Amino acid sequence: MPSAPDQPHLLHIGDEVTGSFRCAECDLLVTSPLENDGVLVLPSCPLCHSEAWRRVG
Repeated sequence: MPSAPDQPHLLHIGDEVTGSFRCAECDLLVTSPLENDGVLVLPSCPLCHSEAWRRVG
C-alpha cells in the first residue's frame, strides 16, 4: 500500500543507502560513510531498536 502524500517514505533495516537518515521513532541521525563506496546498510536503531528510518535533506 503506498504511503499517504503527507507521510515520509520510510526505509528499513538492511536497505543499502547513501546520505543521512533519522530514526522514525527517536530521531537519531546516521550518515553513510565518506570512504570506500559510501554505502550504508541501515541497522536497527542503536538507541530505541526501531527498524524504520526516514531520509534527511
